[in-house]
Parts: sequence; C-alpha cells; structure tokens
Amino acid sequence: MNAKLCPFLVLAAALALPGCRTTDESARYVPAAKPVAHGSTYDPRIVENAEYVAYVEQVARRRGVTVRWVNKPVKRHVDEP
Repeated sequence: MNAKLCPFLVLAAALALPGCRTTDESARYVPAAKPVAHGSTYDPRIVENAEYVAYVEQVARRRGVTVRWVNKPVKRHVDEP
C-alpha cells in the first residue's frame, strides 16, 4: 500500500465511525398507542380474505390453471364495540 494513502484511509475510517452510533435509546423509542374515541383502541384482526380466495380459485379452475398460494390475501376486520 502506498505510504501516502494510509493516513487518508485512517482519516476516512475515523470520520465514518460516528455515523454508526444510531443504536441509542432514542432510536429504539416506540410511542404507545393512543386510544381512539370513547376510550376504545383500534384493534383490527387480520383474517384470510376467503371470498377473494374462492373467486380466484373458481376462475382458475374454469381456465384449467392450478393456483398455489404463497401468501394468501388477508383483510383487516375491526370488531364494533
């Protein structure tokens, strides 16, 4: 390695190290969920979208295509209080 290049590499490494300090407590802070009106919280359930799955499989059968779901479609369902 060229002796003139070595100090520049050391300087670049020293300047890059402070950029790695992003793991302090403020970076991991997640605010708590805020309640919605009337003291309830928005708490959806993730359920399989069975109607859509049935429709796609029905169309595929008519066309002679085999469907293999890798990630079945889902929808959010919110229970009313």
